[in-house]
Amino acid sequence: VSGLTVFAGGPLPASPWLALLFLLPLLTLVVRGNVIAFQWLFHRRHGASPPSLLDSVISVAFYGVGLGAVAHYWFKLELTPFLATSAVVGAVVGLALQDTLGNLFAGIALHTETPFRVGDWVRVADRDGRIEQVSWRAMRLRTWDGDTLTIPNGEVARHAMLNYSVPAGAHSRVVLVGINYQTPPNRAIAIIRGALAQVPGMSPGSPPGVRILAYLESAIQYEIRYFFAAYEDHRAIEGETYRLIWYHFRRAGIEIPFPVRNVFMHPPPPATGAEDLGQRLLRAVRAIDLFRSLTDDELRTVASRLRPLHYAAGEKIIEEGSAGDSFFLVDRGEVRVLRRLGGTPREMARLGEGECFGEMAMLTGEQRTATVIASTDVDVFMIDKASFQDILAGNPDVAVDISALLAKRRAALSHAEADLTSRINRGASAEDADLRQRILDRIRSYFGL
Repeated sequence: VSGLTVFAGGPLPASPWLALLFLLPLLTLVVRGNVIAFQWLFHRRHGASPPSLLDSVISVAFYGVGLGAVAHYWFKLELTPFLATSAVVGAVVGLALQDTLGNLFAGIALHTETPFRVGDWVRVADRDGRIEQVSWRAMRLRTWDGDTLTIPNGEVARHAMLNYSVPAGAHSRVVLVGINYQTPPNRAIAIIRGALAQVPGMSPGSPPGVRILAYLESAIQYEIRYFFAAYEDHRAIEGETYRLIWYHFRRAGIEIPFPVRNVFMHPPPPATGAEDLGQRLLRAVRAIDLFRSLTDDELRTVASRLRPLHYAAGEKIIEEGSAGDSFFLVDRGEVRVLRRLGGTPREMARLGEGECFGEMAMLTGEQRTATVIASTDVDVFMIDKASFQDILAGNPDVAVDISALLAKRRAALSHAEADLTSRINRGASAEDADLRQRILDRIRSYFGL
């Protein structure tokens, strides 16, 4: 009966301590019920249990309010003087412990927002580590070196935090590699991709990307962006990437240049090398039907005026309908010849080493009749109208033989179009004598013969 009287706020038992035997268990049950309700609401909203620090702060707040109510209603204590005195004491203590209290409230804010969880890899200011514990005062990280780093919560709250573990998808890192200027970019990228294909640990759903980043003083810099699932694996993947790239470059004869300036004194190339190149070009020019009527001296003149050019795979060398006065000889690689038929580009032929294209534009000045695209990295030699001018001027009869060959090629191209479009263009027949004469007249007019 006395217990019920106490719970109802009636007169106290004879001994105050006997009242506490009933009030303290009741207060504990009330506080515990409120904490459980808070945990349920927090889990429903955030999908996880609240941190222990937040639980402790909520419990202390409830106990403080409960004890104040007990002291005021049952023990008839006047709390106003106490609150006034505690305000002064709190101000003094707050000034003395402002850093500690700042860390406490920063910890409460961090736990409320939950920008991280224990086990996440994070960067705070310029320090990286995995979160092992977050207390009321500080965050404890395990660094890459295996050391323990303790950062006060106030410092964590003042700096931007980078969480490497969120989101849970694939992460990426960048590796930079410098390669000498003598290596064609397409070849370098292909070799790098071959090395990356052997690196374990990369994300299978996100293939690595390779691109040219910059032209430096002594190298072309390539950026390699690779993807991985677990952040702690990126160092091992990065090391394996560097290791395999070195071996692949070594086998391919690719140099990773030093970041220094070297002064090279290049002696004149030996005469034998120049003669070998000249002989190779002369043989290539002599094998072209277009120049079969030229004399040896004229062939040497043509070979000496050929200019070497290099195109990457996929590059457009000439475009259908554009103007031009140059002729190309394929030295290495392969090109595709395309023509637009019925509004759609159609492949007409593939040309390889020793084959040529662009002769009509050089000799007659007409627009390009086809588009030529490099299928692979390709080396070509080019000669233009100005380089061929004096040859025709010195031997005008060459134009007659060239016009006959061009007429034959034009007829063959028309037949190829007929096969693709199911129509016959009889105006371009090889037996049409007017075609040869028209081409000859255009050559003479274009070169002023």
